[in-house]
Amino acid sequence: MLSLVTACMNRDHHLRRSLPHWLALPGIDEVVIVDWSNRTPLDDLAQLDPRIRILRVEDEPRWVLPYAYNLGVARARGDLILKCDADCLPSPAVTHLTPAPGHFYAGDWRSGAPVVKKCVNGQCLFTRDQWSAVNGYSDLLRRYGHDDVDFYQRLVAAGHTRREITPDLLDFLEHDDADRVAHNPAPPAPTSVEALLHAQLAYHEAVNVVVTAFLPWGIWYPQANYTTLSTSADGRVELLRRDVSREIPVSDTLATFARNHAVRVVTGLLCKLPPAVLERLDTAACLARLSQLLPKPSPAPACASSS
Repeated sequence: MLSLVTACMNRDHHLRRSLPHWLALPGIDEVVIVDWSNRTPLDDLAQLDPRIRILRVEDEPRWVLPYAYNLGVARARGDLILKCDADCLPSPAVTHLTPAPGHFYAGDWRSGAPVVKKCVNGQCLFTRDQWSAVNGYSDLLRRYGHDDVDFYQRLVAAGHTRREITPDLLDFLEHDDADRVAHNPAPPAPTSVEALLHAQLAYHEAVNVVVTAFLPWGIWYPQANYTTLSTSADGRVELLRRDVSREIPVSDTLATFARNHAVRVVTGLLCKLPPAVLERLDTAACLARLSQLLPKPSPAPACASSS
């Protein structure tokens, strides 16, 4: 049984366009949609096809991909999982790929970049047993990026070869990078250095890279826990709430270290600094360099002279 699992937070304009395409793919036995506190609940989508199931999680202030997709995979009924972002339109050939003990399939940003499809990296096809053996996505990665790379690296370390879903088998609905980080976390004031950092995908990814290095994910961690609030009569729409009291903490010390590393990464990229110069700058110096990139405020209009 093949389950397509997707998740959405306020990108339902993509989801509603992608869904008919997914339903037309050969071999899709169910589509599990995780509604991650979307502004407009997605319950109505369940009426489109009996294969659709909706898991709505209430009261989530920001997008956290590992939480959403771990929930979707855990509640899916298939032994084969196609993880598909809301903007992805896979070719029918993708559903003919067959993951098995010893190998899984995933897109690769290095192949996708030359054809402007770096986001192929987030699309993958694996078995439920593979996902369970590495405990799924790392719930400790709460910003954009690196969550898929970390998942694949742990699958490879567990003995599974990564086979590529080539870019020609994946198309995408157009959108800009701002959509990717709009809810991860809430954007700061638009004219600040914090806003500049927030707009850089590299900033969020660099934070997650450090968290992964210090807190490697595995079966020794419990995944997020959910309480079911209600279930529709046909069982295809569930309303849930995450137990935030059981969220695994990331220490302030590690969070600060990860942020400082990410600030340096972004400073190097935006200011085009060679490593020899960058390594001599502390966080304050990096932030000062970034502040020079902010738009200068317009001068106040001169007061009219009185006659």
